[in-house]
Amino acid sequence: MNTTSEKPVEAFSLRLREERKRLKLSQEEFGNLGGVSKTAQYLYESERNWPTLEYLEALRMRGVDVGFIATGKRANQDILDWELLKNAFLLIQRTFAQRQDMSFTAEQLFDAFKSVVDAANGSTRPEINVDDMLTNNALERLGE
Repeated sequence: MNTTSEKPVEAFSLRLREERKRLKLSQEEFGNLGGVSKTAQYLYESERNWPTLEYLEALRMRGVDVGFIATGKRANQDILDWELLKNAFLLIQRTFAQRQDMSFTAEQLFDAFKSVVDAANGSTRPEINVDDMLTNNALERLGE
């Protein structure tokens, strides 16, 4: 969505609606998160009223990406999940790097690490089956 050509109020209401839909909530449910009625939520999304700071803070406290609603930029784009990265690294280390019967290049280990992180984030590489990760030639295919 290109919000640069839209009026600020219009862009705000569109992002508010987009965030509500991303969370799969009705206007009533989303309004309840912010401490307002379904009618108030409708008025915010239709540009007929402007939300209060208390409303936005209530949403923020309940995990809504208020930064996106206000600016159009997602809050978690630049945040690294260090726990996820650590667990992915340890999985690769224990599964592949410590194997005495096989050796792997740094690139192969990194590709396996990326595949684990991608899978944990909900995206997968279709050319690699997770069950194949334990076979001898799976890492060879990752390096291709």
